[in-house]
Amino acid sequence: MSESRGIPRQRLPKSYTDQQLSFLKSHLPEFERRTQGSVRGDAKKFALEKAADFIAAFGLPNEFIHVEEAEPRFKEQIYNWFKNTVGRTRRKLEGRPRSMKKALESVGKGQGHTLNSWNTVNLATPTVMPYAQTPGSSAATTTTSPTQQTLVSPIQYGNQSPRQHHSSLELAVNLQITTSTLRDSFSQGIDASSLASMIQSFVMSNPSATPLTPVVTSLFEAVIADVSFSRDPRACLRRFLDASTRFPASIVHAGVSGPLAGPRALQMQIRKNSVWFPSSMPSSSTFSITDAQRLQREAQRRKEYVQWALIHASALELGMLNMVHSGTTDNTNSGYSYAMSRAFSEMMARDAVYEDEEVEWVAGVHVLRAVIRTAMRGDQRKRDEYRELLGAYEGRLNEIRDENRQTMVVEALLGAKEDLAQLEGA
Repeated sequence: MSESRGIPRQRLPKSYTDQQLSFLKSHLPEFERRTQGSVRGDAKKFALEKAADFIAAFGLPNEFIHVEEAEPRFKEQIYNWFKNTVGRTRRKLEGRPRSMKKALESVGKGQGHTLNSWNTVNLATPTVMPYAQTPGSSAATTTTSPTQQTLVSPIQYGNQSPRQHHSSLELAVNLQITTSTLRDSFSQGIDASSLASMIQSFVMSNPSATPLTPVVTSLFEAVIADVSFSRDPRACLRRFLDASTRFPASIVHAGVSGPLAGPRALQMQIRKNSVWFPSSMPSSSTFSITDAQRLQREAQRRKEYVQWALIHASALELGMLNMVHSGTTDNTNSGYSYAMSRAFSEMMARDAVYEDEEVEWVAGVHVLRAVIRTAMRGDQRKRDEYRELLGAYEGRLNEIRDENRQTMVVEALLGAKEDLAQLEGA
């Protein structure tokens, strides 16, 4: 029988790549939330919108190329995947029957509670999917016969049950969002809403007092792996900031909840990685690492240290270090929050030039430039201090042995001098 007009019944993950699967899974929490809302059809509308985004990002699968009305058919398949995935997960977690037959059997035994069993076969047809019922509609079903109630129950996906509030958390655990998934999402420029959902899923499945630390580590890995990001991490940081503004109050990092949890996590990692520790090799004769391996590891450690300084500078310019002190997610600089957000950055820039390691000079001058770029106008004393510090960093140029680091310092110095001149001329 020809299948040229039908939809191939392929299931995840075989039909989709890991990247496509990650995209779809990132939207499951929002789809589930909308199924519980009072707006009829809201969840389906959301699923079809994301299906359109999927097509725009990845194109239609090959098996749909010659299918009549391929795009709407594929969108419907994506919608069915959202619907069935959430349904199967809920059914499994709440111990519901797997099929309509078992649901009918349980009704026949006199069980009085409403059954929300999910029949994936019957639900494949979109015309019987008024799944986003209003809360009042559940009461209306109590006046119907037991058989009618059973037939209606499976499509009332938005109905509440005593255990319903657990499903979002438990569903997130099943999404299997990993640090690798997050790293790829930062690199690929996924939209803020999807990224926020992925981070929320990761946090729910990996609870701790500082659950966003692995997320910031994934952000760092995405930055250092991309040449354009490594030279200017602001685009990647902005992505994280935009996602953070969508964090619910349930995301808590080191005592800070909601949208401020993201900047708080980034600030903590910046401080942790702003201190340079000289390497110390074990003296034991059993230590078998070769000199080449040691040098390679040391070079990578220096590269990562400078990269954290560039992230530090970018975060300061974006106002991300100011948010935790101001208590808001906007960039308004009250006197206290302005001073507090800059205190650590100024201290690092002031001290680094007097340290022994050239990587500290590279890191310090980039943070100093960000300090100058974000300085408030009218403070002559600060401008004099910045000019003096730039002179001290310039005096270190001849001591830098690595040519690449020397180039980085020269570029930062030239840019900082221009920024200082603009500050003085304002």
